[in-house]
Amino acid sequence: MKQLKQIIKRIVDLAMVVLLPFLMAEILIGQEIHEWLGAGMLALFLAHHLLNLGWWKSFVKGKYTPSRAFGTALDLLLLADMIALFVSGIMMSGFVFQFLHISGGMMTARQLHLFASYWGLILLSAHLGMHIGQFFPLFRNLFHLSEKNVARAWVLRIVAVALSAYGIYAFIAQHMTEYLFLQTHFVLFDETKAAAVYFAETVAVMCLFATAACYLNKLLRKVGQKSKKEGTSGKMHKVAAFVVPVLACALVVVGLNLPAQNAPWQGNPESSTNTVPNTVTPSEPDQSNPTEASSELSQPEQQVVPVEDGFVLLGGGSFAMGSPEDEPWRSADETQHTVTVSDFYISPYEVRQSEYAAVTGENPSAFSGDDLPVENVSWLDAVAFCNALSERESLTPAYTVNGETVTWDRSANGYRLPTEAEWEYACRAGTTTPFNTETSISPEESNYYGHYPYEIEENYFSQGNLTTKPGQYRQTTVAVDSFSPNAWGLYNMHGNVSEWVWDYYGEYDTAKNADPTGPETGTRRVYRGGGWNDFAKNMRSAYRATLPEDKGSFNLGIRLVRNAINGGGSIVSAGTESNTETGGKVLIAFFSWGGNTRGIAEEIRSQTGADLFEIELVTPYSDDYNTVLMEAQRDQNRQARPEIKNKVENFEQYDTILLGYPNWWASIPMPIASFLEEYDFAGKTIIPFCSHGGGRFGQSLTAITKLAPDAVMGEPLSVHYSGGGSLPDDVAAWLETNHIVAR
Repeated sequence: MKQLKQIIKRIVDLAMVVLLPFLMAEILIGQEIHEWLGAGMLALFLAHHLLNLGWWKSFVKGKYTPSRAFGTALDLLLLADMIALFVSGIMMSGFVFQFLHISGGMMTARQLHLFASYWGLILLSAHLGMHIGQFFPLFRNLFHLSEKNVARAWVLRIVAVALSAYGIYAFIAQHMTEYLFLQTHFVLFDETKAAAVYFAETVAVMCLFATAACYLNKLLRKVGQKSKKEGTSGKMHKVAAFVVPVLACALVVVGLNLPAQNAPWQGNPESSTNTVPNTVTPSEPDQSNPTEASSELSQPEQQVVPVEDGFVLLGGGSFAMGSPEDEPWRSADETQHTVTVSDFYISPYEVRQSEYAAVTGENPSAFSGDDLPVENVSWLDAVAFCNALSERESLTPAYTVNGETVTWDRSANGYRLPTEAEWEYACRAGTTTPFNTETSISPEESNYYGHYPYEIEENYFSQGNLTTKPGQYRQTTVAVDSFSPNAWGLYNMHGNVSEWVWDYYGEYDTAKNADPTGPETGTRRVYRGGGWNDFAKNMRSAYRATLPEDKGSFNLGIRLVRNAINGGGSIVSAGTESNTETGGKVLIAFFSWGGNTRGIAEEIRSQTGADLFEIELVTPYSDDYNTVLMEAQRDQNRQARPEIKNKVENFEQYDTILLGYPNWWASIPMPIASFLEEYDFAGKTIIPFCSHGGGRFGQSLTAITKLAPDAVMGEPLSVHYSGGGSLPDDVAAWLETNHIVAR
């Protein structure tokens, strides 16, 4: 019986060793197979501990030598690592444990799972090295030389050294230190590498750490023998065996939950204000750019009016507004054209919460902090703030508000919003690249969804071509003077919060290139710059986002400007939306891939009794998660319109459309674009609901407003994955907010 138990133990342990390289290759084997193999590893892990109950019984008994202390600490760390792997894996499961319907904490689970996977590789390999003789009796010859086995022992040693050398190369080539120290949230995988090579590298890394642990254990045994001869106590070894794993786990917990305010990227509020120049005169255009070279800096004919409020004076000039056709992830509404702007003053910072509250007596922000930017303000709120601040400073307000009509007095010396042209001119600071950093902007240079740097979409699994690798996602706003300013002394023109501008949204009028102010009428206002939860592609200098002027967002704030020269005339704008009151017949239309959005839609139907319509494709997306990621980004990049196979009968009978979708690559899935273009939404109310994994709406609301400009936008609902137990209450509150009557 004892011999049979030993055989079973060896089979279980060998199976775990064989499974490990396959579990490290999720990209190659697919998510579903990875989950089933992970469940198998869990079963083997439990079996391993059941078969080794004797170890647990003697856990704290006996004397602790250096070798035993090292082995015990290693085993405890491996146990904690495996628990972290299994818990995080179950939380993220989309197949094996999907029936548990776990929601919340997914971002932490992903980070923990990736982190624990690579430490698990090292710890399990080291554990194997500690007990190599028990697993494989042949390898006892690594240490015990005799006349009978000396040749075989040296052959094994040479093989171990060769594999370990290859393991060092593989460790470096696979960027493993980035995973081991929480520096990345993605697997860097070279798609040109053959699967056999990837597995060989993984096995070599295992051999490296197994060999290192094997020889370290041999050294510790010698130290232990010496200590025994000298009569040294083993109490310190016993303490270390338990204290070291506890401290290591505590450090991991701290690392996973490091508060944003302690991060090294924050600026110094006291010193940064002294570095802002009073006046910026743009340099000559880059003669290597044909569009830029054809422009000349304007020479203001009027005298500049001095101000003393810390604003930066930007000398007027001409620049190429919009993006070139070869700029990755550009939109069709970014037509590049030459624009000239006059001198103007601009604040180096976004409006702080303390400043907004001091003027209005209110702070609508989702995040709290005096030096954080104010957000959750609508365009109309921003206009009202400009006027109130102007009156407080005894300046002439720039705006007159009469109901839904806002008139801009261009001669007023008070505070105002920048025009879209002024904003882009200030953001670019003389650059012609996608970002004013002139390279792909990194999370160390700006506050955004750092897991998704520029062009990550098409390089998700193979990131060798990325200029900037994935980094920190802070999930909050930061102080307005964080990071380094652009070349003209302006902070956070990319990221942190987006910023309202004056203009209505519409196609650029390329014939009006002198101080343009946008279309005369419209249904949406433009905001620029991207926020803390935006992907880098949506922070480009040329990217244009839109919302109704009476809507705000948790990542949308204000940056103020003032006239530098006396302007003239006025611009009258009248909104076309008076409210979001809903009524009439309701349709719930949704697209779902993994089932989360479908579950939300069904909960909405159970509370409203509204008609349900699932958007299905003639050619469905792949069932494999990794594959559908690539298909989704491909369709977004091409702005594809997948063909919908089913139709809404009598669409004209519906007044309100509850539109559901998953957040894919920070926007709508392209089937939603197909749906929005297939029907006439003029006069209807669209109320979005979005399932997401941490990015909330991304820029999906902008995408909807651009595709259905004549529809009224209701208050949207974002749901983390499937919503969990709070979903019924969340849906009920959302329906009440939008005046949808529950049955």
